[in-house]
Amino acid sequence: MLISSVWREGSRWWFSVGLLAGGLTSSLVAVALGFLLFRPFLPGVVAIGLVLAMLGLVVLNETGVLRLRLPQNGRQVPESISDDGSGYGALQFGFEMGTGVRTYMTTGLPHVLLVGVLLMASWPAALVAGLAFGGGRAWMTLARHAYRDDGTWDRRLARHDRTLRLLMTAAVVVAVAVVAYPLLSTT
Repeated sequence: MLISSVWREGSRWWFSVGLLAGGLTSSLVAVALGFLLFRPFLPGVVAIGLVLAMLGLVVLNETGVLRLRLPQNGRQVPESISDDGSGYGALQFGFEMGTGVRTYMTTGLPHVLLVGVLLMASWPAALVAGLAFGGGRAWMTLARHAYRDDGTWDRRLARHDRTLRLLMTAAVVVAVAVVAYPLLSTT
């Protein structure tokens, strides 16, 4: 996350705006590609099956039954990002991180979200998914920044990691069910 020399007073807000814009961009690209390339040729039941298969793999990974290597671009915050007063560096990195193609992904749940948006989501649902992804990343960053830099936040996160993973996994299962149910009832 943006810490030390790259995390200045105004940059956290530019970074958060970038995260939201990046999440929104990814979801719009995914839903557009889905409507153009996949949905015309893929029966709804097959699309739902693919999303459920991805969800099943990720649930097994999140609960510790399987250990999957997640596709990600595992790079740290580059040293070149600095706050020159304009916020451009933080905005740019936030956008890249908000798209989900920059830095580490500690969970496979966003992958389920992406496949779901690609194959099942409506335009409004895709917008909500993109904002939720970017907002979740912004919330984590801002929550971490709200604590003093003595490791308290990191220790609390580590202590509650398993519970948080299970809650977030359950939330994604419910979200997929909410989106998939109307599609199943029409097929």
